[in-house]
Amino acid sequence: MTLLDLNEGDSAIIHSIRTDQLPKPMLTELLELGFFPGAEIHLKTKSNSLGKLICSLGGTTIGLRMKDGEAILLKTI
Repeated sequence: MTLLDLNEGDSAIIHSIRTDQLPKPMLTELLELGFFPGAEIHLKTKSNSLGKLICSLGGTTIGLRMKDGEAILLKTI
């Protein structure tokens, strides 16, 4: 399951990140924002028309491209 599979309002735990699918600067940015295995993530908004995801992680609201959300593997709570 990836971040794209969550419905708005759902939460999950980050299992891993597919490092081969992200450019190194993006991977570094995600890690700095707290995208670590074991962290809980909550999907606030999913906009297919804009290709954007809005999620919260560790008290911070973060906007991601759907393409980047495909690289974030999750497990359900």
